[in-house]
Amino acid sequence: MENKAEDKTEGHNFKRILNKLSGQPSSYARKAQYTFGKTLGAGSFGIVRYARRDSDGEEVAVKIILKKALKGHEQVVLDELELLKSLQHPYIVGFRDWFESKDKYYLVTQLATGGELFDRIIERGHFTESDASKVVIQMLEALRYLHGRNIVHRDIKPENILYLTHEPDSNVVLADFGIAKKLENPSEKLTSSAGSFGYAAPEVILGVGHGTPCDIWSLGVVTYTLLCGYSPFRSENVHDFIEEVRDNKAVVFHADYWKDVSRDARRFIVKTLQFNPSKRPDAETLLQDPWIVSVASEHQHCNLVPNLKQGFNARRKFRQAIEVVKLNNRIKKLKEMQTSEDDDPNEINLFGDSSAEHKNSKAAGGSSLESWSSLKDTLTSISRENSKKSNDSEGSKKSSDGSSLRSDAFFQLVQTATQNKERVKGYKEE
Repeated sequence: MENKAEDKTEGHNFKRILNKLSGQPSSYARKAQYTFGKTLGAGSFGIVRYARRDSDGEEVAVKIILKKALKGHEQVVLDELELLKSLQHPYIVGFRDWFESKDKYYLVTQLATGGELFDRIIERGHFTESDASKVVIQMLEALRYLHGRNIVHRDIKPENILYLTHEPDSNVVLADFGIAKKLENPSEKLTSSAGSFGYAAPEVILGVGHGTPCDIWSLGVVTYTLLCGYSPFRSENVHDFIEEVRDNKAVVFHADYWKDVSRDARRFIVKTLQFNPSKRPDAETLLQDPWIVSVASEHQHCNLVPNLKQGFNARRKFRQAIEVVKLNNRIKKLKEMQTSEDDDPNEINLFGDSSAEHKNSKAAGGSSLESWSSLKDTLTSISRENSKKSNDSEGSKKSSDGSSLRSDAFFQLVQTATQNKERVKGYKEE
């Protein structure tokens, strides 16, 4: 055992000397402490890879950012790094390490292995109002912590709420602080674009200045969706959305989906979705709301998953298929920025493994875009499901709650995507 430890130490020392000779920053030596695995995701500046810390076996996520992709936006990375280093909370993904090479930055964080919020709920097959309140409480605790430090997350959405482990009683954690901002003071207003349409608050979309209340709005949208499976808003563009929410009349609780959910849950949601941000309660106040304190815990029997599946599962399949296309395009773009002189130019790839990448070179290169096959299969599957639903409930289009109209609207989206195969194949992000 001692010989192995000595060999490892000598290996690290040799790599440090090699790094110094090759002009690598001193922190780059820490990369040798991790064994890298598959690619978990990709963005405009880089990718996220699975890794394992060799010293203790902890599984981590490593954001690998290509310096060339930043194009003068290095401060974005430094801001995220400083912010992550300052956070320590059980419901916020934990910071672990950082280092850099000549060509890349590496940000190492805790890896939440339990899966995304909705994926895990559908997988579990049983989810009650009481379960939903536990998720909301943990997110409110995270927001109370952040907002108390004048930090705005700005991208609260289901994809950024992750279960920490696969254990049934696992906590959730808030992830992805790439566009989070620390305010100079509680009254400072940010005007830069942020968030995801459907979850972003009106003041963010209008660009009139936003602060911590924008996170409360986003959590309200998540809570609504968590209890019924679909969005509280029908609008598909900015103008219609603002018109829909301006008078606080947008939030409708359709009887078919909300009959088994408490009135206090609805009241809680309405409080979070006030058009005027100054009228939204802060996280501290919402943690004292009757629904949070006592009411939700009494609703432990009615399973919400059937409604969640109907409203969300088809969209989830569609989103996952589209994500494959987006992942291909992002990685292809990043790879094109690299040259053979860059350190480890094969590090940014789709599969995180050179042999796997070789086996799947067509998909990784994006020329034949094998992912279209997966997308096409998904679209066909969803189309059949929706067609069956439509035939089974021919008269439901005139339903007063409008839920079946939403289903038909999505069915049309699937048909459109199927008919426009070439446009989907050539999808490029702005």
